[in-house]
Amino acid sequence: MTSNFDELPDAGQLNHELAIKGMGQLRYATPDSALKAARSSPYFWWWSYLRISKDYWWTVQCAGDVTDQRLKSMYEDFGDVYGVSFEDWWFDRGVNLFKEQVATPKVRQLNPLDISLSQPSSKFLLLEIPLNLTQRTIIAQIRKKLEGIENRTVQRQNISKRPLAKLTGIRSNSLKMPFEVWKLFYQSRDDREVPRLGRQLGTKSLYQIGKELALVAKCMPVAGELKSKSDKKVNGMKVATSRMLKRANNLILNASVGEFPVVTSPKQPIAWNAKEKLRLDKAVKDGYWQPIFADYESLV
Repeated sequence: MTSNFDELPDAGQLNHELAIKGMGQLRYATPDSALKAARSSPYFWWWSYLRISKDYWWTVQCAGDVTDQRLKSMYEDFGDVYGVSFEDWWFDRGVNLFKEQVATPKVRQLNPLDISLSQPSSKFLLLEIPLNLTQRTIIAQIRKKLEGIENRTVQRQNISKRPLAKLTGIRSNSLKMPFEVWKLFYQSRDDREVPRLGRQLGTKSLYQIGKELALVAKCMPVAGELKSKSDKKVNGMKVATSRMLKRANNLILNASVGEFPVVTSPKQPIAWNAKEKLRLDKAVKDGYWQPIFADYESLV
């Protein structure tokens, strides 16, 4: 498949490889070669959480004509995520949203007759490397030079149109498990009931959802154990499932306003005016909003 990928801006030195942070490796030859990594990246989960967000769904129904400027901006960038596969959306929008807008520096060989730097000299360490030394000796001496530089910091800044809120410490399961809990919760919901800890939610309780997903290993039932111990496990699983459900809801809300992956409550609630809120609530009540899980099942 082809895409509308534009080459990265040339910053003086630079390679024309596609650079996307947050996907394991940094550089990819083409958008096609980055697709496999993208399917298991936070970018896939951002797209997936948008597809279960009623706020973003309503923004799409309104073609972005909503009060909250964060939702409006998200619609302009992400578009309609409901009618396309992740692969099609990745090539159409994802690559250009998540690629680095400034090409990343690389170690390169300088022309001794024209030592022109791509960035200010303060950002580089200029070395003369004797080629008749062993590779081990050269590397050891370079390492020693680097260790002697005070206040050197490794920059992990994400310079893309839609940067991730964090680049490190993101485990796939930390995004997948909340999604699975939310999915089972939605599928077993009873719209006549207000969900509370311990209350039966349609066909499954919080404990049953946690048990089905083996959410907490130490809270899984064991045949023949004492009732007091079993009751403690049930309560522990309920609490863990409730917390995971809250995490999923926060991921959904933050994804909708352009902050991902963020598991805490949004800094500012989504702003709907009275008319927008009334129409959204009616559309949801009438069953027009249906979260989409199909691509999650097929890709993950």
